[in-house]
Order: sequence, then structure tokens, then C-alpha cells
Amino acid sequence: MGVITFPPSSQTTETIQECYSWGEPMNVQFTESGYFSGDNSEAFTPNPPTGNFVAPVTIGPYNAVAQNSSVTFTFFDTVTGKSYSYEITIQQEKCP
Repeated sequence: MGVITFPPSSQTTETIQECYSWGEPMNVQFTESGYFSGDNSEAFTPNPPTGNFVAPVTIGPYNAVAQNSSVTFTFFDTVTGKSYSYEITIQQEKCP
């Protein structure tokens, strides 16, 4: 099961790229409070909710759909004022 964490624990950029295979589950973990949103409501089922989350909290699991797709999840950290993104590709083949 994959986990995306906001804000990301170790990163050199504000956008992280990840890959999920069809049907692979994902959880979203918030270690800081902030606003979470996604730009493709059909990439995971059920669709992760948009809105403010008070940390610490983990939501999910959400399963990648069985079709090639992509989604960008964005998080605005209300403590630091920074935004972070995960660009996720969903593909039938096993991810590298």
C-alpha cells in the first residue's frame, strides 16, 4: 500500500512524482494541518475528499482506477504557507 505524506518528509522540490498500478491502494497522511485537493476526481476510488485537514490524521485507503490516468494532489500547509504537490501516474504495467 502506498502512502503520500503532506508535507513530504524528505524532498528537494515542491513536486514529487509517483506511480501506482491499477487497483493499488493509497493512503494520505497529514503531519501538518492544511488544505488538500486533487485535479482528477476519477483517478482513485473512492475519490479522496477535498478540504481542510487537522493533523495528525491519515485518510484512505483509496484504490487506483483500472485505466491509465494521472492526478495531481496539492496541499497548502497552513503553518508554513508552502504548497506541495504529488503528481501521480496510474498505469496498467507494474510501476518501476
